[in-house]
Amino acid sequence: METPLDQAIHKLKVDVLHMMHLAQDAVKKAVASLLEHDPDLARAVIDADREINDYECRVDTESLKILALHHPVAKDLRFIVGSMRMLVNIERLGDEAVNIAERVLTLTAETRFPLHDNLRQMADLALELVAASIACYMDLDDAAALRIIEQNAAALDLNVRIFRDVTTEMIRESRPVERAVQHSFVAHSLKRVCDQCANIAESTIFIRRAVDYKHKCSPLPGSA
Repeated sequence: METPLDQAIHKLKVDVLHMMHLAQDAVKKAVASLLEHDPDLARAVIDADREINDYECRVDTESLKILALHHPVAKDLRFIVGSMRMLVNIERLGDEAVNIAERVLTLTAETRFPLHDNLRQMADLALELVAASIACYMDLDDAAALRIIEQNAAALDLNVRIFRDVTTEMIRESRPVERAVQHSFVAHSLKRVCDQCANIAESTIFIRRAVDYKHKCSPLPGSA
């Protein structure tokens, strides 16, 4: 039979997952606005960010109430603290979606603008990691969390490659300099999306194994 604490933790998990889906939707729409040259969709992402911010405040307040009313210990305490850690990362996913949308508004001053292939690849990776971070939290799957952290290294490599390519383009031609700069900012935001997913994965590992994985480079014991 569920205790009041069990019920509160279940509601917290549902709320965090809902916030994750709001952030996922924002990132998806921001990427779509980039790929489809759609300023209206970009504006919709910017306008919708307030909902994510408000949700973070509400869930954070509810989490503090659980701590104050139920005095959880052990795995229950880890789950609540780990979930509260994630709220900041989830809110930042929404922020990065807004950053991308704002770049799209600048880019769409041109009728059409070509995108670097690597930028499309980065967008695909960012969307993949957002979906994976939701799944690993929902299932508290520490193995999946480790895979997200490993994949985040690929995002860094892509980001460096994009920056190198657009820098070369700026040196070669002056006309597309503004477009290249905006692409660099978009790539950075997509990389930050991947970073936030890795942070969410680290919090999942904390909840599941009571290990703070942040800044660690070696696999967890028993993860092989």
